[in-house]
Formats: sequence, structure tokens, C-alpha cells
Amino acid sequence: MWKCQLPHHDYLLEETCHMRKGILTVFGLQGLGFSLREWQIVDGSIILKLRDENPAVCPRCRQQSQNLYQRGPWRKIYHGFGFGRRVYLLLRKDRYFCRACGRAFSKLTPLVSPWQRRTEEAERQIMGSLRGRSFRSLAQKEGISYGVSRRILMRRVDPEKLLWREKSPRELALGIDDHSFRGPKLVHTVTDLSAHSPLTILPDSRQKTLHRFLHSIPEQQKQRIREVCIDMDRLLLRAVEKTLPLANVVVDHFHLIHDANHRLDEARKIEQEGSKVEIPRKLFLMGKEKLKPAQKRKVEAWCQKYPSLKEFYWMKEALRSFYKLKDKKTAARRLKDLIQMALHSDDGAMMHWGRMLQRWERYILNYFDRRTTNAYTEGIHTKIKMIKRVSFGFRNVQVYIRKVLLCLFPLATILSLPHFLS
Repeated sequence: MWKCQLPHHDYLLEETCHMRKGILTVFGLQGLGFSLREWQIVDGSIILKLRDENPAVCPRCRQQSQNLYQRGPWRKIYHGFGFGRRVYLLLRKDRYFCRACGRAFSKLTPLVSPWQRRTEEAERQIMGSLRGRSFRSLAQKEGISYGVSRRILMRRVDPEKLLWREKSPRELALGIDDHSFRGPKLVHTVTDLSAHSPLTILPDSRQKTLHRFLHSIPEQQKQRIREVCIDMDRLLLRAVEKTLPLANVVVDHFHLIHDANHRLDEARKIEQEGSKVEIPRKLFLMGKEKLKPAQKRKVEAWCQKYPSLKEFYWMKEALRSFYKLKDKKTAARRLKDLIQMALHSDDGAMMHWGRMLQRWERYILNYFDRRTTNAYTEGIHTKIKMIKRVSFGFRNVQVYIRKVLLCLFPLATILSLPHFLS
């Protein structure tokens, strides 16, 4: 039995109208052309019975009609949470007859689209809850199944529509780097380094996918891109140079130093295996300026004992000092000296290192034009790792991309995107 029946007494009419408007306002239903008939609380859920006062408009000829053709059944529609309870709306789906078209049509309501049982407010709440929890947690806390939340996410978040929303005439610097989606499966992250904002995540790390994405960039935006920061990946370089010929390619100096640390650690492992003596790893990977006097003496002792290890350690520290130079001409001379020293080394691994630096020399020096790095992109990867932990991993890469973008972009930006309810 309904908990609240609207009274018909004259002296209660004004008070009842205020109560109706107050209830509609609390649940975000004001100004939509609905009137409240009854309400009740059943099994912990709030149910509002509404009457649609909006005129019926024919979807074909856009003419209004008042000819009721068939009274539809009551539809129970989920409207989200309110006061700690699930909120449902009861609405009729009436059919009207259009004299202009000579056909019957179902009256559309501004709250819900055809074949849907959730309002816009309910989907907004689901998207907001999904930002900070996993699909399973959302199902347990709010009773929203994985299938429902997944369909809403796939419909609401479109990676292509989140691109290039900035219309200012400023120049752009892109950052492109890969990260692990699941195990060895890699995907590319694309960011706007000049505005410190994410752009999108590509579904894989193949050159063909990246080339298709870069080719789809609007021509107006391509003219604004002045730099693209990448790691030392030839396929990535090829795709960028082919699609964005006006942009300078910059090798991220964090990746170069990481590569230097990796080569130094490989040399340490070789010496350690040959001598059967454990060589401390941390001392060699730390920056020289961070070592205490006792640690410096230990490093010097190990370098005197193993000349090959000393050569790699010196090269690593020289590259770190190289990035502290102030102008590009001095850096170019310094890098040429380092490359020649590596190429004339007796160690094959050091010669291989020198050839790698020689191939990427031009792109390494581009750093000194504007000192662009992929630090922001690496920060995005740190956030992505946290999202993956909260979500307990993903299996579908399309769901993964949309869930990450949902967490990276403001919710207002996601909800403002055009979408089609189906």
C-alpha cells in the first residue's frame, strides 16, 4: 500500500504542491515536465510514481499529438541512490496516434531513452562509483552487475572523442611511451606534454596502430605539433617521422639513463659470474653525487679491480653529466667525444653502446632545444598501475582503456561527451 497518497482537500492543496516540488527537486526531477503522484518505501528502496505532463511529439514529423492510442504499462526505471537507498521511478509508456503521419508512436520521455531501464542520473552515479572501485566491488556495494556497468562504460567513454579538446593556438608537444596492459602485452600511452594532460591509450604497441592514430590527427592539430618525445624504438621513430614530418623527435633522457644503468648492470653481472665474487649492484646504479665518502671509496676499489666495469661506470656518469650542459653546441661536442671513446673501446659491448648512441645522436641532442621529457607520461603510468591494482587487473583491452581514461579525465568531461543510448 502506498505510504503517501496525495490529498484532495482544498486546505491541504498548497502544502501538497510544495511537498511534490520538494521531492522532485531532491531527486533531480524538477523542470522535466513530471508531476509526482505517489511515493513509497518498499524493501529499502524508494519508489516514485510519476505522471509525464510533456506533450507527445511524433518522432517522424515532429508534430504534437493529443490522441491517446494505447495506455502503456507501468515501467520501473532505476534512478540511482538517494539517502542511502536505491531510487526507482514508475512511468507509463503510452502510445499516441499521429493524424499527420497516420501512424501510432510511443511517447518519449526526457529521463530515459528507448529500451532503457536507467535514467541519465543513474548512469552518472554508476560512472562516478566506477572511478574509484572495481567492477566486482560496484556489484557488491550497489548491485550493479558487471554487464551493465561494462555496457555503460563502453558507451560513455570513447577514446577518440577525448582528443584535441583544446582550441588555443599554442604549440603542442606529444609524449608517446608504452606500458604493460597484461603481462607481455604492451599498449601505447599518448599524452600532451605542453598541457600536462592525457590524450588516449592505443589498444596495442604495433607500428600500424600508431601510424593509423597519428594519421587520424586533424591537420590543424598536426601543424601545432612541434615535438614528439619517445624512447629509443625504431618502429615508433619511423611512424612519427612519416606522419609528422614537421615535428622534432626527442629521445627521452630518462630512458637513455635507464638504458645506461641496464648496460652497466649487465657488465657487473658478467664480472661477478667470472670472478665468483658478489659485486654490489646498488652502489653502481646510484648517482655519483649521492654516494657517501665510504661508498665512493668502495666504488673506486671495485673499478680498479675490474677495468671493464670502470669503463661502463664512467660512461654512465658521463651521460648523466651530459644532460646538465646548458647549450646544444657544447652538448653536441661532448656527445661526439663520448661516442668516439665508446667506438674505440676494446670491449664489444661498449662498441655496441657507441653505435647505438651514434644512431640516435640527432634525436638525443634535440632535448636541448626545449628540454622536453616524458616525465609526465611516466607519472601517468604510475597512476595506471594504481588503477590496475584497485581494479584487480583486466582481461579485455577495450574495457581497460576506457576504465583508465575514466579515472584520468574529470567526470564532467566524460559526461559531456556526445553519446547514443541504445
